[in-house]
Amino acid sequence: MNPPVIQPPAAVPRVPVEQPALAVVLRLDSPGVILAREPVRPDDLAAHIAEAWRECCLRKGRPGVAMSEADIWLRPLLKPDQKIACAGFALEAHLPDARPVSTSFTHRSLDPVARRAAQRLLKTTRLKDGQTYFYEIQFQPGAQPAPVANADEIEFETTDRSPSLTWLEAPLRPLLDQATPRNAMDEAAFHVFFTASAFARAEQFARKGAGASPPVETGAALAGVVCSCPDTGDLFVVITDAYEVMAAEEKPYSIELSHESWRRILTTIKAREARCPALRLLGQAHGHNFLPAGGQTCEACPTRPVCDLTNVFASEDDENWTRAHFAGQPWSICAIFGLSARSDRLHEVFTQHNARLRRRGYFVIPDFKPEQWPCRGVTPVLQGPQETAR
Repeated sequence: MNPPVIQPPAAVPRVPVEQPALAVVLRLDSPGVILAREPVRPDDLAAHIAEAWRECCLRKGRPGVAMSEADIWLRPLLKPDQKIACAGFALEAHLPDARPVSTSFTHRSLDPVARRAAQRLLKTTRLKDGQTYFYEIQFQPGAQPAPVANADEIEFETTDRSPSLTWLEAPLRPLLDQATPRNAMDEAAFHVFFTASAFARAEQFARKGAGASPPVETGAALAGVVCSCPDTGDLFVVITDAYEVMAAEEKPYSIELSHESWRRILTTIKAREARCPALRLLGQAHGHNFLPAGGQTCEACPTRPVCDLTNVFASEDDENWTRAHFAGQPWSICAIFGLSARSDRLHEVFTQHNARLRRRGYFVIPDFKPEQWPCRGVTPVLQGPQETAR
């Protein structure tokens, strides 16, 4: 799950994240003629910066450092014997009383920039629909900052909605001792816990749409707390409840929350903040209640222990929805409950890694009482979802 940690050589200059000095270069062949060179804008790095804050501050025993207070710089990771071609880049967090800490990103973290360039090429017919292209990152020191996008090119606007964090101070080891691991675990990833009741409710509401004719997507809002372990300094999240999404537009392949949907969810969380000010919206769960490939199975399916034709994946829409509604919250959870072609019930949990939603393992615990643990930080002001500009 984690990209390789590559220490950038000191000779490679660092640059401010406000002036990334990076470009995504598209070609039809690798190597080949350059079709487009798309500058990386500062707003393209919003998810990267949030992730660097999580990895370099929140998971290093510094949950009191707001994202806006973290002095973050970008350092390109040049390929061997290359002057501008990059294997990726690192974001370094510089804190007044600590050594710089960095986390690295691969070229895949800039997929949205490559897609933006590809969409422009499609309009000019230099790229045909469905045609495969290759891309790489190039470092362009001294280049002028990328121009501001036209209004019709902006998919959504993001702002820092969580300038300071409210968290619980709770030990991690007792939870691990009573936890049941689910799915493949990555030891380097931050820990995610569901209480047994929260997970059961999330699945119940996500799969509810399977009973409709035709089946539709239904879902749940995931609520819980962000915690910092006083022993290890690491950050982890505990999902303590799931609230059914109501008054939403439910379709076979999508679910769209209305203002009434959000009002119900936020009102419920607000009412429960009195017992635990750190309680917050942590993410969402939804059900892919359709059969992949129309339920057509292969000849070998009856003899295979696992059917690998499934509909459990985080789509581009899931990525965009998470970026829009959970900007600045790199601990947010996306849980998807789906099916295999032979109707096996499957699910996956996703969190942000390499600036994208990636599959991950998680833990189920019998229960968790947030009000039993000390609450730290500034009491948050509960807000609704960010408005999107299409």
